[in-house]
Amino acid sequence: MQGKRPGRLLKANKLNVPEKLLAGADVYRILYTSAGLNENNVEAVCGLVAIPSKKRQRTNEVVAWAHGTIGMHQSCQPSNDPNTTFLGPMSGGIGAIAYGTGKNAVDGEAKFGVLQTLINQGRMVAATDYYAGLGQPANAQQHYALGVPAGAAVLDSARAATQLAKRLGSAYKTWKLATWGHSQGGHAALWAAQIAKDYLSATKSARDPSFAPVGVAAVAPATSFVATATTPPDLIGRHLGDLEMHMPASTAGGQGVGAVGPLLFSLVTSAWAQYPASGTLSNTARFPGYPTSVPAPRLDQVLTAEGMQTATAITAGCLTAESLARVIKYGNPAQNAFFVQPVWGGPTGPGGTWQGQLDATCLNPASDPALTSWCTWLAYNQPGPDGINPFTKLPSGDVLIAQGMADNTVYCQHAGRSVPLGADCLSRQYYDSLAAMCSTASVTLDLFAQTRKSPATHFWAPGQIADNGKGRFKGSALYKFFNGAFSNGLGTGCTATVR
Repeated sequence: MQGKRPGRLLKANKLNVPEKLLAGADVYRILYTSAGLNENNVEAVCGLVAIPSKKRQRTNEVVAWAHGTIGMHQSCQPSNDPNTTFLGPMSGGIGAIAYGTGKNAVDGEAKFGVLQTLINQGRMVAATDYYAGLGQPANAQQHYALGVPAGAAVLDSARAATQLAKRLGSAYKTWKLATWGHSQGGHAALWAAQIAKDYLSATKSARDPSFAPVGVAAVAPATSFVATATTPPDLIGRHLGDLEMHMPASTAGGQGVGAVGPLLFSLVTSAWAQYPASGTLSNTARFPGYPTSVPAPRLDQVLTAEGMQTATAITAGCLTAESLARVIKYGNPAQNAFFVQPVWGGPTGPGGTWQGQLDATCLNPASDPALTSWCTWLAYNQPGPDGINPFTKLPSGDVLIAQGMADNTVYCQHAGRSVPLGADCLSRQYYDSLAAMCSTASVTLDLFAQTRKSPATHFWAPGQIADNGKGRFKGSALYKFFNGAFSNGLGTGCTATVR
């Protein structure tokens, strides 16, 4: 989009929202600009904004929400179905507190949920689609798990929201900003918090207010992608690629979908292979979206012919029961291979279970030079100090990381009530990497043990961290984190606990 800076509000259309889902607020579907391949290659992104109505006191605090994986096509995104994927109950939306199944399930009411409570506090909430739609090919895919465009989309949704607030009468010249996300959105929220100060400063226009990033809440975030040269020996083979490669996965409703690796890496590989062709990477860019030290990755370098067929089919639409069924066959990895060897691995784990070999391959590039591009991209898009990229590695403000210890999607598997080792929980790995922040910010790792009443799974963690024990957001750990981060009242120190 020639002549446009990132973070410009292009359009805003007010929606009719059922009062039973959200009261005392106005909800808008927005179109705004954000970084594509870099901050000089600007794309249009869709999103949503909920703002307290004129009758309520509006603060200068904005929460930017980043949703989890729901598919890469625009039709899947929150702005296309706000009543379900934004206003709806958790974990699909951020409305009513809901998690678990059966007699122990928590099924709260929207009026006591996260979104309504934030609105009652006078806060504005922005939600990005991540998607670059306007002016892109009809089959263009979301920039899935790519750090710069994902983080930028989160930050620019907040900037667009404040421009909308100004149109509606708010006159704040400084805004406090918290980012928050789940799974894919946890990765995006962390990246937003990392690049926030530099990106917002570098792309600021004279009309923009100032932003003060106060913290990030990342629930079951996609973090430790791959081992690098500084990885401790005990963590080699214990990163996202290897651990989830053959991990049995389940949906929010408990439906089995086979191995989670082929499911999520269908989105990763397809999006990453297409990304370099989505525009021109400027030589003067401060925020390049991918490493230029290696050639652009190709699907046939990393996926088998069968894997490429699966990835193409899964990325064609939203994640439905039909698309999820396509990965069932990979539950038998000896007969059906999604990745090429040696990435796919073999029965080298305890009891003959299959283990991926991505870490070992990436630590020895000479073993398979064709995979060098993929290994470099994985390290580049890895959030936190373990990422290999030219950006600030530590997030701005306070940090809350939450995850269940029965998470078989973003790996965290640990029995009992002790804090797991990094080898057994990716959130622990990320938490440990933030040790340098302990003297300057509050860094909390909040884990959930699996019990009869606590599912502690991937899809229920957002509801658990936002529940005060009575199906209400007020008084919960997430509620306290937002209040403390916005008021600078959380103090300093690093704390890991198991509930």
